[in-house]
Amino acid sequence: MNQAKGHGEKRSRKQEQFIAALLSNPTVEAAAKAVGIGNVTAWKWRKDPPFDDQYREATRDAMHRAAALLQGAAREAVDTLREIQSEGKSEAARVSAARTILEMALKAADLEDVQRRLDTLEQVVKERKTQ
Repeated sequence: MNQAKGHGEKRSRKQEQFIAALLSNPTVEAAAKAVGIGNVTAWKWRKDPPFDDQYREATRDAMHRAAALLQGAAREAVDTLREIQSEGKSEAARVSAARTILEMALKAADLEDVQRRLDTLEQVVKERKTQ
């Protein structure tokens, strides 16, 4: 993105606003309207590699924040499932709770493994670009 002084700074602020709008609006057009830019400009920015990098970083940050919130609530959910598993009135409820706990635990382990591998690959790519 253009980091020059004057008009470039305004454009940079507008692009930051547009990135925020992209995260909270369902379409590029809606995000463009929300920040007062035209659709042509919006799509031009979306196709600009430096802008796209910043947008992807903002998306990752938003997802990390959402994941942290979910992790905070996960403890309560697990406690509830464990309570149902051990004290549920019906066998079906206990089995369902146990199955859910196992499925979620396996998915979490798989996701952590995939994320670790992806982080490693991204680091390798970044190092190769700087060589």
